Amino acid sequence: MRFILLLFLFFLSSLAALAHGDGGHDDDDAKAADLSAVAAPDQPTYYEHVRPIIEASCIDCHSGGQIAAYAPFNDPQDVIFAAQDIKFHVVFGLMPPWMPSPETLPLKYDRSLSDVEIATIAAWVDAGAPLGDPQDYRPAASDGLDFVEIRADMTLQLEAAYVPDEDARDDYRCFAYPLNITEPQFITGYDFIPDVGEMAHHNIVYLFDETANRAIESRNYADGRPGWPCYGSPGFTTEGIRIGGWTPGASPFAFPQGTGVLIKPGHHLVVQMHYNLWTTRQPDRSRVVLQLEAAESELAEFHIISLAAPVEIPCPSGTEGPQCEREAAIERVGDLYGEIARYAPGYLLRECGQTLADYAANSGENASGACDYPVPGPLTLYGVSGHMHELGRSFRMELNPESEAPLLLLDIPRWDFHWQDRYYFVEPVQVAHGDILRMSCVWDNSLSDEPRYVVWGAGTADEMCFGSVMALKQ
Repeated sequence: MRFILLLFLFFLSSLAALAHGDGGHDDDDAKAADLSAVAAPDQPTYYEHVRPIIEASCIDCHSGGQIAAYAPFNDPQDVIFAAQDIKFHVVFGLMPPWMPSPETLPLKYDRSLSDVEIATIAAWVDAGAPLGDPQDYRPAASDGLDFVEIRADMTLQLEAAYVPDEDARDDYRCFAYPLNITEPQFITGYDFIPDVGEMAHHNIVYLFDETANRAIESRNYADGRPGWPCYGSPGFTTEGIRIGGWTPGASPFAFPQGTGVLIKPGHHLVVQMHYNLWTTRQPDRSRVVLQLEAAESELAEFHIISLAAPVEIPCPSGTEGPQCEREAAIERVGDLYGEIARYAPGYLLRECGQTLADYAANSGENASGACDYPVPGPLTLYGVSGHMHELGRSFRMELNPESEAPLLLLDIPRWDFHWQDRYYFVEPVQVAHGDILRMSCVWDNSLSDEPRYVVWGAGTADEMCFGSVMALKQ
């Protein structure tokens, strides 16, 4: 079994090298930490020095039922067995996954290790990964993440399990949960508990009022299974409210003190699930847990404001053929996702005040997209998120980038499709009417196994430049 695990870890390391090397994320981007001036314990052991770090920063993903369950760290012998691999990933900053650069505005829940923690792990591995005395173990003073806990005032779960499509590598499915309440209340926090963590890639949570009920009834179980296919969005003409989402390793989310999202009788939560089916395909009955507060509390309404930018990615150098024509790309997304998808590329250009000529300099190896969003009124920003797919190289969200005092709200210089998260500011950011939020994305089409012209599309093999800010209107 350990031989199989070793082969699998070697395979993962090879994938990481490809993902950050010839695959478009250059090895030069991944720099080894300079530990020359960092003091590490003279005789580090697993129990005294390494176990507290593993439990604080790694075990949430490297345990049964989670996204990295293939390499569990619950047993000391498993950690020792993977010691060299662990050292490589922490020294080069590949694990724990924390994508924002240090230039980003200070963020909460930073998963990255300190130089002292990295040096401790490296010294322990170099010393032969000794176990030491279990009596020397002391839990870390803090897990460093300050994860919140929420009350389980309401738990939503499918009555019947959903089994993803047999022929899909990625399955996007929407599930509707009626909120069986008799009077208005506020959602003040939520958590998502995956049933099969290995295939739960991420989700987006929407709130719809009673005007969507007929559409939900017509779609739900239409193919004999819970929910309905929903690439891109739930697919309703009624506009819902995006209240959040989940990615592997994410903590429960509590809205800022004094805020919430109002729900009323007849409302539904719709969860758009993305299942990644590379490693497993199992029946799923994941749960959504809600923390509620009475409407009499008169909380301020919390908002998720979404932004989108054009996606215009040519074929890479040396690739020719009809698949490299923009018209063919638009026809493709229309055939896959419906008529609305055909209009998305042109719509995004118009909404961002741009034309196709603005993207004439894009190449297949270095294509970019950006959009400026004028803030419609005073807001308090609590956090930010970004979203691209597998061709992504970098993502940025900036506030007033052309001003004398720009703020870099989120900078992800080495994008990784498999590590997407929501990020919360240490200090909320005040923005005024007329301030500019600029979102920008960069892609490399040479990362594709089958390069073609790429426009905005909902599937993993398509691309997006999408972001959101978590805000309170003043």
